Amino acid sequence: MNGKRHAVVIVNLGGPFNLGEVKPFLKKLFQDPDIFHFPFGKIGQRFFSSMVATLRAPVSKKYYAAIGGTSPLHANTVAQATKLQKFLQAQGVDFTVFTAQRYWHPSIAEAVAQIMKDMFSTVTLIPLFPQYSTTTTQSVINEWNRHAVELPKAFIIKRFYREDGFIRACEQQIKRKLKDFNTPPHILFSAHSIPVKRVLDGDSYESEITECMELIIDRLGREYSYSLCYQSKVGPVKWLSPSIRQAIDDLISQDIRRVLVVPLSFVSEHVETLYELDIVIRNYALKNGIVQFERVSTVQDHDEFIGALKRLVLEVVS
Repeated sequence: MNGKRHAVVIVNLGGPFNLGEVKPFLKKLFQDPDIFHFPFGKIGQRFFSSMVATLRAPVSKKYYAAIGGTSPLHANTVAQATKLQKFLQAQGVDFTVFTAQRYWHPSIAEAVAQIMKDMFSTVTLIPLFPQYSTTTTQSVINEWNRHAVELPKAFIIKRFYREDGFIRACEQQIKRKLKDFNTPPHILFSAHSIPVKRVLDGDSYESEITECMELIIDRLGREYSYSLCYQSKVGPVKWLSPSIRQAIDDLISQDIRRVLVVPLSFVSEHVETLYELDIVIRNYALKNGIVQFERVSTVQDHDEFIGALKRLVLEVVS
């Protein structure tokens, strides 16, 4: 690797910087053909994505207003990139880490344009999703391939949920919140749901989520009761279940009153953690019989997590 220059691109979903950007952000999201399939080809995709974004924007604006009027996801990603670049450069190798957002700025196309301004020997792409899914990881890869045709073929890290550093980071975040309980809580793992049809068509997401949960429980010594649920369903099709509300109802029926929620598929804070979990689900749980509801922070730029990414990058470019 000596004498070579290496680019690394870390990519997350993105989010609006202010309330005025909510509608165009949603439009970009619903235009993604890897997730949403509207009739009548590209014209239909543009038309229906705009219509759905228009309908959903007023409600989504309320969500973002409740967490301060902006998404912290981009800032989280920048902090991750800054630390990853520091860790990589400490190896005595020339690394530059770029950030991109799948549905907002800086976009993948903008990141590609930045990289093309300089001469890099290698490019490593890291979709920031611990578990692989066609709805997240593959969507990022497809968008990358549409724009990066003039760059060196990228090394792609498609999953990292098995990495010791990631699991240790999750373990340490959980142990930090366990201190808030006087008696052991039930640990409720929550992952972003995807349509069941995706799994039936071969998407490995559900099995990887389950394996990830078991790896974390192993690190915790299997001392706690635990279960898995899913959140953030969109649309009328059948999605992975149980939903987080169903899971909480089930815990209450078992006379479980203390719950620690672990967001399993997110590495940054955003509307699904700060609004859906911290406000909506917390209020639902406390209203219906849960007496203590706590939520574990995402790993963000935890040293163990960033160290795991560093190891993976060095492994693929060596």
